[in-house]
Amino acid sequence: MKTTDWKKKLASIKGRAVIGLTGPIASGKSLALEYFRKEGAFCVSADAVAAEVLTSPACYNRILKKFNPDRILTNGLLDKKRLAAEVFSSPAKRKWLESLLHPEILRRTYSLITKSQEKIAVVEAPLLFEAGLESCFMLTVCLEAPGAVLEARALKRGWSRGEYRARSKAQLSAEEKYARASLVLDNSGKPGELAARINFICDFIKQLARKHERSTAGR
Repeated sequence: MKTTDWKKKLASIKGRAVIGLTGPIASGKSLALEYFRKEGAFCVSADAVAAEVLTSPACYNRILKKFNPDRILTNGLLDKKRLAAEVFSSPAKRKWLESLLHPEILRRTYSLITKSQEKIAVVEAPLLFEAGLESCFMLTVCLEAPGAVLEARALKRGWSRGEYRARSKAQLSAEEKYARASLVLDNSGKPGELAARINFICDFIKQLARKHERSTAGR
């Protein structure tokens, strides 16, 4: 199936609230996903799924045919950091890789969610808007922090300033992400503040679900 077909299937999931979680680089998406998990949500990291897809035989073999193995392998194994450097240096290469990975990432994400039992599902997708996935979700949540804070966090991860800025330029601007999101959550403060905001969102969704169940039960 094509990417567009899997987008439609993901958007058609019934019986649960499916939330898309995104944000600029170093905005705290992984931390937010963990807080959603603690609230009882079923959580999927698109990056984690992508890592599995990258090493699947079909994708791995096509990548080796497309790219020079000397530039993307380390000790005979696919080096994701070197591959990232290769694709972020070329929009055409990045588009090719995304067209290869996205359908399988969406397929696996759909399968994971439909097999889960939780009423809230959260998909962390760094390129949610870039990939045109907003229609797949009931709600899109974007994390926000000042640019200086984002860059400082990225440098603490061991990134160079040049690497951070190159990757940021390959995505939509932070302002564009904020404008497109259903809900923007400030994550410039202490982790507990973000946890409280996520708790509020989950409680609100759960209350709506209970009201819906009561209203339908009385019919």
